[in-house]
Amino acid sequence: MAVTTRHVLHMTSSVCLAVAVVMMVACSGRYYTANVNGGKKVYRVDEQGAKTLVYETDQDGNITIHDADDPRAKQQAAAQEIAEQLSAKRADQLEQLSLTLKRQPNDPIYVSLAQPVLDTQMEKAERSKGAVAEQMRSAFEADPIIKLIEENRSRSGLLRSHGEANADVEVSPKVSLKEAYGIDRKTGKPSKMLAVVFEATITTQVPPATYNVTESGHVLKNLEVSKRFVKQVRQVILEKIAPTIPAH
Repeated sequence: MAVTTRHVLHMTSSVCLAVAVVMMVACSGRYYTANVNGGKKVYRVDEQGAKTLVYETDQDGNITIHDADDPRAKQQAAAQEIAEQLSAKRADQLEQLSLTLKRQPNDPIYVSLAQPVLDTQMEKAERSKGAVAEQMRSAFEADPIIKLIEENRSRSGLLRSHGEANADVEVSPKVSLKEAYGIDRKTGKPSKMLAVVFEATITTQVPPATYNVTESGHVLKNLEVSKRFVKQVRQVILEKIAPTIPAH
């Protein structure tokens, strides 16, 4: 059951009330209290004026009982026990409250996935406008924890809207085509090839952190490279970022 701040405050007042009630219980006899080194010593005084040490407390509030049969000592011991029990219960409730504020392993992580920035060559090579972006989003949508937040709510597509949820993570991808050297499988010799390069900057505000991911491969295997790239981004989010972000 969720623990609220109101419950904690109520528990604190209960501690004070319980102690006060016990301390107000009447007891017979006369007592004398002496303040010593920040603490106090309580004596029972008989009719002849003789003093008997009943209990004492140090400056930290720790109590030592010297006459367990004395009514005032019993009163103080009972008050101490009640205070300790209620204090322990309050500490447990505070711990439960703290746990409720932490993100649980299966809680969703809201991700803002920006439109990928394509270089000139990649723009020319893209089969249809937006194809690369849709390809990335499709791969993210298969994840049960990551929930994409739609940047432009007027745009239709595979991005899902999640109300007014704020992004836990922002992903800014770039895609480019570059000449690279690879090994020709037929000849076994180095040869030039056209490679597709996926890059992403992954950031969080709470706590502040930045990660960079890069994946590349032959342009003809663009789909495979894209899937590997998204897998890397998901790993950063789920393994490095997820344990540190707060609950919603």
